[in-house]
Amino acid sequence: TPLWRTLDSLADAEACVETIGLPLMVKPTLEGSSIGMTKVTERAQIEAAWRAATQYGPTIAERFVDGPEVTVALVGEEALPAIRLETPRTFYDYAAKYESDSTRYHLPSGLSATTEERCRALSLAAFRALGGAGWGRVDLMLDAVGEPWLIEANTAPGMTDHSLVPRAAAHAGIGFDELVVRVLAQTLPPEAA
Repeated sequence: TPLWRTLDSLADAEACVETIGLPLMVKPTLEGSSIGMTKVTERAQIEAAWRAATQYGPTIAERFVDGPEVTVALVGEEALPAIRLETPRTFYDYAAKYESDSTRYHLPSGLSATTEERCRALSLAAFRALGGAGWGRVDLMLDAVGEPWLIEANTAPGMTDHSLVPRAAAHAGIGFDELVVRVLAQTLPPEAA
């Protein structure tokens, strides 16, 4: 993971500029969809970023990894094909996810086979390490030399026909109905499945 710190106070947030450096991401730990997140590029932005995030609960700051964002969907012990996300916005924020027509979802990812496999294996290992099971999604950033950095694990990702898990499944030849059955089989007790 990128270098990070918890932000229990404004003083903690201000200190992160020194300990982590700029740019950095300030984000709530219990939200999804990039709600409350801010990319901080100047010291003067830290207070507003901290206040925006803390309204949603506990907050962290982490070093901003400047490179492509990749997401890997997981179903059971299978890591589905990676999706590379591209947006002209500052980062893949709420607007890029739900409001913009300019966000691009690259599937196939366009990554080298080695890099994609590394992202898939790392995502599965991270999800297991966190105690994740059944299904989920892990988001990563690739740095300038192609090193993957874990930025988030999602244990209840979107499952609409436009969401990222169904997109990756479709690319792997798994239709939406079959995906739902697989997810249910992973999450229900054996006697209910």
